[in-house]
Amino acid sequence: MPNNTHHAIVIGINSYPDIGLAQLKGPINDANDFYDWLSDPSGGNVPASNIRRILSTDFGTQKDCPTPNQVEALFEPFILGGVQGKLGDRLYIFVAGHGFGDPQDMNKTALYAANAKMMFPWHIAVTEYVNWLHCNAVFEEIVLIMDCCRAINSLHEIQKPQYVSLQYGGNIPLPAASKVRFFYAFAVGRGGLARENTFDNGKTSGFFTKAVLDALRNARPLQGEVTGQQLKNHIHNCMDKFAQNKDIVPPEIRLDSSRDIMFFKRRTASTVPVTIKLDSYLGNETLALYDGSGQEIRQMQATAADLTLDLEPGLYKITVNNTGRKEFFQVPNNEQIIV
Repeated sequence: MPNNTHHAIVIGINSYPDIGLAQLKGPINDANDFYDWLSDPSGGNVPASNIRRILSTDFGTQKDCPTPNQVEALFEPFILGGVQGKLGDRLYIFVAGHGFGDPQDMNKTALYAANAKMMFPWHIAVTEYVNWLHCNAVFEEIVLIMDCCRAINSLHEIQKPQYVSLQYGGNIPLPAASKVRFFYAFAVGRGGLARENTFDNGKTSGFFTKAVLDALRNARPLQGEVTGQQLKNHIHNCMDKFAQNKDIVPPEIRLDSSRDIMFFKRRTASTVPVTIKLDSYLGNETLALYDGSGQEIRQMQATAADLTLDLEPGLYKITVNNTGRKEFFQVPNNEQIIV
């Protein structure tokens, strides 16, 4: 079944005729590739009707489009609806083009609009929109991918969009904002320059987008789950492969490891089925599973005296909450554990 509660905004701008920056070849390809992954049932599985996409090629010979208003129209329904409350479970925002960082605020990143000029740096304050959606808890999870430069120009300040003020006045987030899970990935750190390249298939793409898509498709799960941390690790590890011996600035990826996003359940070929048998079963036990470092992997409600877990090789501890019962074991040496 499609993920009907997931939504996406996809932006790709190649053309910048008036600002004196190099014309790009990769952003539209990157945006289309990310769109393909989003709509793929084996990928993001987001319904096409839930994906809002804008490309500079949508405007024919008008090289100075899209403008800020045309791009911001994609965010507008989420702002208008978000004032009333939660709109969905997950929002993806993918951005590719020329970008810049704010000279005063290291947390702000914007995308230049196609009609940007050096004296009139028209732009879309992407991270400001993300911050509003996060602070108002419009979605339970927000995934931001920005494949653009974050260079600093002291004359180009990021302007706040003209949306309504946050509830409770000022910039105070709603209480529910603390529960929003996020994965914010930038091609480079503040002040860095993103790179693109023409690959063996003859198509030009951003190094970072290639790495992100590779992670989404191939990141190795931990205990059957691919989380933001697994994606982050995979992206960092595969950037050199796509850079093709070119010097690149490492990406910047932000997440809350204590409230990480679980992107997929994906079984690995190396997992081993292990049967957990409760020594005494009352029907209301909660089990907690820990890895060899003592980090909790998951909690689960026992619905029977026996349950089977598919576990990767390693050391584990399982406990029955509020009973003091626990057992240490190793996979694959133990196929049945009594606790």
